[in-house]
Amino acid sequence: MRWLRRLGPATLVWSIASGLAACGDAAESSEQQPTADTGVDPETGDSGAPDAAPSIACPPGGAAVDRSSLTFDGVDDYVTMGAAPTLGLDKVTIEAWVYRDGDGVAASTGVGGLSLVPIAGKGRGEGDGSDLDCNYAFGFAGNVIAADFEDMADGGNHPITGKTPVARKQWHHLAATYDGTTWRLYVNGKLDAETVANATPRKDSIQHFALGSALDSKGVAAGFFEGSLDEVRLWGRARTAAELADGMYRRITTAEGLIGRWALDGKDGGAPDSVGKNDGTIVGGASFQAAGASLDAGRPPVFGALKPAADAEITGTSVLLEAPVDDADSSRFAATFYLRDLGTRDDFSVVVLPDTQMYVYSNRFFPVQTKWIMDNREAYNIVGVIHNGDIVDVGTSDTQWKIADDAMKLLEVKSAALPDGMPYGTCAGNHDQNPMNSVGSTTNYNKYFGPARFAGRAYFGGTFAPGKADENWVTFKAGALDLVVVNLQFSSTAREAPVLAWARSVFDARPAAFGIVNSHHILSASAAFSTVGRSIYDGVKSVPNVQLLTCGHVGGESRRTDTTPEGNVIHSMLADYQFRERGGAGYLRLWEFSPASNELTVRTYSPVDKKFETDADSEFTLKVDLRTPSGPFDDVATVDPATATAISAKVEALLPGHTYEWYATVTDCVHTVASARRRFKVAK
Repeated sequence: MRWLRRLGPATLVWSIASGLAACGDAAESSEQQPTADTGVDPETGDSGAPDAAPSIACPPGGAAVDRSSLTFDGVDDYVTMGAAPTLGLDKVTIEAWVYRDGDGVAASTGVGGLSLVPIAGKGRGEGDGSDLDCNYAFGFAGNVIAADFEDMADGGNHPITGKTPVARKQWHHLAATYDGTTWRLYVNGKLDAETVANATPRKDSIQHFALGSALDSKGVAAGFFEGSLDEVRLWGRARTAAELADGMYRRITTAEGLIGRWALDGKDGGAPDSVGKNDGTIVGGASFQAAGASLDAGRPPVFGALKPAADAEITGTSVLLEAPVDDADSSRFAATFYLRDLGTRDDFSVVVLPDTQMYVYSNRFFPVQTKWIMDNREAYNIVGVIHNGDIVDVGTSDTQWKIADDAMKLLEVKSAALPDGMPYGTCAGNHDQNPMNSVGSTTNYNKYFGPARFAGRAYFGGTFAPGKADENWVTFKAGALDLVVVNLQFSSTAREAPVLAWARSVFDARPAAFGIVNSHHILSASAAFSTVGRSIYDGVKSVPNVQLLTCGHVGGESRRTDTTPEGNVIHSMLADYQFRERGGAGYLRLWEFSPASNELTVRTYSPVDKKFETDADSEFTLKVDLRTPSGPFDDVATVDPATATAISAKVEALLPGHTYEWYATVTDCVHTVASARRRFKVAK
């Protein structure tokens, strides 16, 4: 695919084989879908923007837009206004434009309250039933917004927690209101949560007001926000949903009930209060950045109904992509269409080999497992194999390593379909170490399964330490989708920061891949994290594409599902059959992925006994996100300039049986907005 020359409002006809073919009239659609002013693909984080600037005629230097903001490091940066008694309130609205970069540090709002990463507020947990109570606090509880106050009666807390995960590295307008009876939270102008408190906030609190932290009555900070704040406003009344939606894209310098406004503009040289007398003092290294919320430039464009409908099946080899847009504040904008081929999206499988240590006292079971994998590769569309470690029982026994070596060599038989053999990855278990349970004592593991074994195999990605496969990564390919597996050796203690940083870097460098971490000991039989398992989870939980953790070590089957503060869902699974009759009877795990339904069905099978185990711990289905393939989007058409009507692009030379994904972006000189992604399948 290639970048097209810019054209006016039209139906663009684009051929995968030959490019632009013809032009016609634009189509229209009335249904609209609100989108955030992010400038990125809302589901992948890709900017999708071409290198060249749009050619629509914008004012010299761009529109008059406030774009600066104040950035906090999440360690010791904040802005203090001191005790600020005039900011003591019993009815309140706190609103701000917020760009969250990381976790930050939480602080307590008091007994019975919340653990909040502060955005803005007056106080925190310090005392109950006195002027040491928290007047109001607003921030993040995990990945949602939340607020709290302590009351005049006895210092009781009255928290509210939101429902909508707030994506990081995007600007959002966030607000909390309390009208004397009811808390309400808003995300991007929409009501997110409400709860009745029927209490009076401690407006005579002597605790200090701050941005980016929570201060006590002496001005001591606790909790720190990591990210940027812009246009923070404090009101002495509860603003309505309509007022918030109307004012979120404007700078408001005076209005009824507005008692504090901190623009956080670099040109101000600080954090002055443009409404009252509560100027802020910047503490720590908080600094002004050029990037900020786009204010006084109207609302961002809004997409209507995209066509074809989501997951539609089309006939023929061409499709008309339609993206109606509405931008009442501007008559100048440009639109670009992006498309990628997801391939046939067939179901595929990955085989997981739990501890094989009991199978290396003879060659009865281990080779039966690997032979079954190769014999059934086509039947199950097996694309890779993961070994959970404890390949052998005695790390010093060359006899056991040789049995394991011979069994795994069955996976390495090359063919036209498998030019490097069956892709597989292994991790070192504690029995693969010598001395056992000692990180790095992997001489024989590296002798038999070190980098030399995988030299020249395209699926082997590399290692953490040169010349040692103690930590390594591999890639399995399933059509257009890459699965990246990071393999980490056994440890009885938390893994070291450099190792976890390396693991993150592997996934970060491949953001469109499906991420899996394989390590010997992650879960207990009760599904609790081990010490090392917790450190691994904490080390990768912020990586958007890590979805699965897999392990052995502990006899039994267990699993857990966690949702990270970033909103990522991670499934962790344990399977280990070594303590069963015949050392496990050859049971293995068959992971069956279905891209069409975004599901992973886990099954447990013994090729020795030729039977499946079907209890609830052995066979189950998990929801996973298989929507993101490894191939990038190609910009297939640009309509420039565009009008506020439907814009469309006709794409030809599509492949029968393939699924395609597309989205569009629009810019109006100030805002760049991406539509939701849509898929369609070409009938065979």
